[in-house]
Amino acid sequence: MPICTLEAPAYWYVYPPALIPVWSDGGGPTYIGYWKHWFVEREPCFVEMYVEGGCAVREIARTPAQLFAVIAMRAMSLDDGVTPELEQFASAVGLDCLAELDAVSLDVGDDLAAFAAAEVFKTQTPLESMPSSALPYTGGFPDASNPVPGWWQRSCSFEIDLQAMPAPPGVELPAWFDSQQDKKPLFERFLAQGRLDCAWLTLNSTGWSIAHARRAIVQLQDRACDEAFNRMAAAWLAVADIRAGGY
Repeated sequence: MPICTLEAPAYWYVYPPALIPVWSDGGGPTYIGYWKHWFVEREPCFVEMYVEGGCAVREIARTPAQLFAVIAMRAMSLDDGVTPELEQFASAVGLDCLAELDAVSLDVGDDLAAFAAAEVFKTQTPLESMPSSALPYTGGFPDASNPVPGWWQRSCSFEIDLQAMPAPPGVELPAWFDSQQDKKPLFERFLAQGRLDCAWLTLNSTGWSIAHARRAIVQLQDRACDEAFNRMAAAWLAVADIRAGGY
């Protein structure tokens, strides 16, 4: 890695199972990883998660190439240019646009909002890099500028700052957005109704102890009968230490 603070495999600081961490950084702590909502019609993406910020996430990339470009731009900003370590990293992951990224970095540093100037970000632009004058965002992350289709039906509380992005007038947010709602019985009610999507979004919203979340994901495994989901759940269960408290 060209950034020495990024650890792989990621360390357990607490994260919900929608995150598959690629790297962790103990300084925040923060995670950079793959964000996937199971049982929900959503495009997976890559996010940065702020553990001390209530596990809030923001979409920083929609393709692996964009993810590696984000790392490269941050490394350039930290080291004031392209280092041999960054060249090694780029070669290993197939990132062939270091010269262009370096030129963009001279103008914008590591400001995600300005990354659309680089070719790799011009299509499938992630939400954090959407210029204000661009075409509408086409990804699946909740977007305050586009309430149709309803982001609140396919999102969880870690993705939404309700003060900055309140629900449109007349819309009642699903119960999993309510920080005062007891999530365990809500999850079990959705599961009994066969609403695996709502159960999953509830599991990935704030208000869980790790002990209860561990039991909940096993219940979802039993209902889903999905081998890929089982592998993800097993990976999360292998690190989800109940001594961390909850999320």
